[in-house]
Amino acid sequence: MYYHLRNFRHNLVVSLLTVVLCFGVSVTSAYAQGTVSGTVTDTKGEPLPFANVLVEGTSIGSATDVSGKFSIANIPAGQYVLKVLYLGYEEQSRTVQVTDGGVVTANFKLAETVVGTVETVKIVGKRELIKRETSASFHSVGQEELERLPVDTFAEAVALKSGVVAQGDQLHFRGGRAGEVQYQIDGIPVNDPLVGGTVDVATVAVSDSEILLGGFDAEHGNAQSGVVNIITQEGGDHFSGELSYMTDDYGAPDKTFNNYDRISLGFGGPTMVDNLNYYVSVQGTWADTYLRTSERRERSTFLDFIRLGERQSNNVQFQTKLSWKPGPNYKMTFEVINQSTRRDSYSHIFSRDGFVETEVDTLFDTGEIRTLYGDFSERQEGPEWVYFNGPENTPNFENDFRQFKVVWNHTLSEGTLYTMKLSSHRFTSLTSVQDQYPWEYEGRYPDQWRDRINFETEPFFATNGDIPTYSERDTKVWTLKSDWTSKIGRHQMKTGFEFTYNDLELFSVNFPNRTGPDGQIGLTRSEYHYFNPEGSFYLQDRWEHEGMVLNAGLRYDLFSVGDQLDASEVETRIRDQWSPRVGIAYPISDRDVFSFHYGRFSQVPDRRFIFEDRTGSVAVRGNPNLENETTVAYQAALQHMFSPNVFGQFSVYFKDIFGLLSVQEVSSGDSPALVDQYVNRDYASSRGFEVSLTKRFSNNFAGELSYTYGIASGVASDPNQQQNVDFLYLPISEQPLDWDQRHTISATLSIAEVNKWAANLVWSLGTGFPWTPRERDTRQTDPLLTNSRRLPSTSNLTLQGEKYYRIWGQRVKVFARGTNLLDARNIRDLEPSNWPGPPQASAFDYRVFYTETGRAGGAYLDEDVNEDGIRDWIALNDPRVFSEGRSIRMGVGISF
Repeated sequence: MYYHLRNFRHNLVVSLLTVVLCFGVSVTSAYAQGTVSGTVTDTKGEPLPFANVLVEGTSIGSATDVSGKFSIANIPAGQYVLKVLYLGYEEQSRTVQVTDGGVVTANFKLAETVVGTVETVKIVGKRELIKRETSASFHSVGQEELERLPVDTFAEAVALKSGVVAQGDQLHFRGGRAGEVQYQIDGIPVNDPLVGGTVDVATVAVSDSEILLGGFDAEHGNAQSGVVNIITQEGGDHFSGELSYMTDDYGAPDKTFNNYDRISLGFGGPTMVDNLNYYVSVQGTWADTYLRTSERRERSTFLDFIRLGERQSNNVQFQTKLSWKPGPNYKMTFEVINQSTRRDSYSHIFSRDGFVETEVDTLFDTGEIRTLYGDFSERQEGPEWVYFNGPENTPNFENDFRQFKVVWNHTLSEGTLYTMKLSSHRFTSLTSVQDQYPWEYEGRYPDQWRDRINFETEPFFATNGDIPTYSERDTKVWTLKSDWTSKIGRHQMKTGFEFTYNDLELFSVNFPNRTGPDGQIGLTRSEYHYFNPEGSFYLQDRWEHEGMVLNAGLRYDLFSVGDQLDASEVETRIRDQWSPRVGIAYPISDRDVFSFHYGRFSQVPDRRFIFEDRTGSVAVRGNPNLENETTVAYQAALQHMFSPNVFGQFSVYFKDIFGLLSVQEVSSGDSPALVDQYVNRDYASSRGFEVSLTKRFSNNFAGELSYTYGIASGVASDPNQQQNVDFLYLPISEQPLDWDQRHTISATLSIAEVNKWAANLVWSLGTGFPWTPRERDTRQTDPLLTNSRRLPSTSNLTLQGEKYYRIWGQRVKVFARGTNLLDARNIRDLEPSNWPGPPQASAFDYRVFYTETGRAGGAYLDEDVNEDGIRDWIALNDPRVFSEGRSIRMGVGISF
């Protein structure tokens, strides 16, 4: 029955999109269009390359190539004036008559002219807002936008775009899981293949970016929901740069919001070697965050008022790029990117500091001397009471990323070029309590809550010991990628390949003071080191015919589990996947482009699900026979240029997602009982539409308005959901996914008088995320209740005011930024993890408390104070449940 319903829905959507497509094509037939082409030369017949050819009264135009030739297509039939501009030559105009389907030839010969006065001219290149040849839905975030918007990270700017839902630190594109987005730097994928995630490039290092939500060509693979390609800065022919500092520290420890400081520096220019330029960027961010703890850290004071030292969150990002142009048709770049993050975790069960009663005890049978822990107090009650700082017993995270990349570009002839890219990048991660090894951890779970002196148990807060988890991860990735583009008649052919080699190493252990089934330390333990190759090949054709552009492509992906696994565990060592992509783009007029796209997108699951140990010491076993997760997507879109500076985009989409990971009990030869293993079993779907309106900076203001309506439903939001929740029966129907935010609106506005002042605003509003209610006596959850209720809507308003000055010939900016100015109390995570759970508490207490009282913030059950036969709640006000409140920062920047 459910299969037929899905087929019906699938066919209905296809039919509707086909109707939209036919309507769009029928509309285009009402517009008669033609082409104007020709050459531009000087009076001696020498070609003038890169001359501007404009159609007066429209936004249509072109530039001549190196041979002086130009061609302007898709001009509506009628009479026009063609104007040619070239520096050092006289302007020339000519009237042409464009006919339906006709090609008009217009050749120009320009005479040299004497320029009497030479003025300094600042040339600003503007990105083309409308793309007439693409059938993809796209956004972009460039250097200008990042400088203007009051955002801290590149990801925050992406979250403001239509089709993107931000939930916590994760971004979901068109209803897909967060891990379904591929991130690239200059075309090289930089996702961590082992556990997912990527690198966050410093805003000062970003030159431009391309954000693809759907309809992307066969060039892009291993991504089900979207692609984000970040293009980093390069040095120019003149030395330039910028330096900025921002803080929320106003001179005293109690006069700060989060003890936040950020320093950004970016500069570049030419070197002493001809045609060799460089760019260097450094950005450091230090903060105690709004989840500040009492953990003690070493600090030093400089000049009696400057305090230096690590904070709760410490992030340093470095990037440098050399670009060399040995000739007009050659270019090579070499780039190094490094990011280092040191962060202390926040655990509410370990958030107290105070004094714990102790007593020395000697075991009768072994003579071992041990310390027993008893009651907890905020002050020292006696000499046997020792200081306990809970936050110092939580894990610290150390994450590092480093990439070396070489890119070679070569233009062989007009319309033919190729690129070669070679990259090596590495992710390392360490999770440890105070840099201890697992065998050095204190406290045997659940002794962290046991009062061994008075024989009682703390209901929620720990009084001793460490959070029992430790992990090390090391991922190395080598990538070789090449693309070839050639224009053959009306066909622009593009083909390429990519080869990747992964070196994946992981060691993690939970509850290191206990022994697992295999006799080693750790109740659950994972340790492996695998190598595996992967590759892909694609062929893409962009065919232009009578104004219509057909984008057709085919992609072939190859994945191997390597040769380290035993043959008895692997059904097929090498697996392949074909992915067809077809799209059309039809310029209805010089201001409108209609497009439609069908695509099949596949993605290899994170390799941890494949290579995870298959022994009794892990919670869920890996599966080397997992297939690719697959998405079949349809979309129709319309781009419209309201004016040269105002652009709109509308898209409607449907996605059918299958082969998603889930956990299933299977039989195993090494265990008499069934064991949990990852399998391809879940499915999901998403559908919706997006509207965006962009105003480029002109007339002293710029802005963007985005709206998204989307439905994301599926069997499970998390592969481990069926292991973590005891369901009444196996879920088979689709329910709203955790990130199913039906309506999202975001707006940005910049008002400025150039080089004098500016005001920048960012506002976002989203309807509530779904959540699952639960009663306190629930033993098994009905799957139909999954995400059946909605949290309150969320909103955020950020404003930045700027004032500019000229000091010693340099532009200086002084600014103030207010984040969450209305101090909205948005629910960020209704039920954050309290692992390992206190022995007398339930993992679902926060949710049960919200179900019964409608109050967020968490609670635990204590005594029956009012003697009504029901245990009463003790509210916790866990700050992790809510997003950060209002904060005000000040800053100064200088451009040179």
